[in-house]
Amino acid sequence: MTDGGAPAAGAPRVVPAAAGDLPGVVAIARAALRDAWSPEAFVDELGRPNVLFLVARAATDALLGYLVARTWVDEVHVLQLAVAPGARRAGVATRLLVAALEQARARGAALAHLEVRAGNAPAQAFYARGGFVQVGRRRGHYDDGEDALLLMRRLDEAPRRERAGGAA
Repeated sequence: MTDGGAPAAGAPRVVPAAAGDLPGVVAIARAALRDAWSPEAFVDELGRPNVLFLVARAATDALLGYLVARTWVDEVHVLQLAVAPGARRAGVATRLLVAALEQARARGAALAHLEVRAGNAPAQAFYARGGFVQVGRRRGHYDDGEDALLLMRRLDEAPRRERAGGAA
């Protein structure tokens, strides 16, 4: 379950972020991302009505990861998704992404898009498993000059694994 209800035993629960989550979110961002946002940027996102700001928590209530996305009319743009280094490869990112896309769809979004570093093959593979396809490239997008790949997914089409009954 991805709506904050009772998740499967041992599975992280995904809930809306709260102000008290921000120190942990900032720590995860700094540990996981080359281009981590400032604490002020997270505060700004937390208060916006068109933002989906979700966190994943373990049964122990430990913060495992977060996702920030903005919705506009019929689109959602995933801005950041990060998982604590010790919680990677355990389905946390998948639960966050699926929950965000479900909530965006409920808000009327029909299309999801995001950018990923051209050199980040694991992230590219993760999003491909979630049904995203590359639709473009932004040369020199990141501060260090690395290109960004532009990825997109229609929300009215479930990725292969969702259609087969598994997680994205």
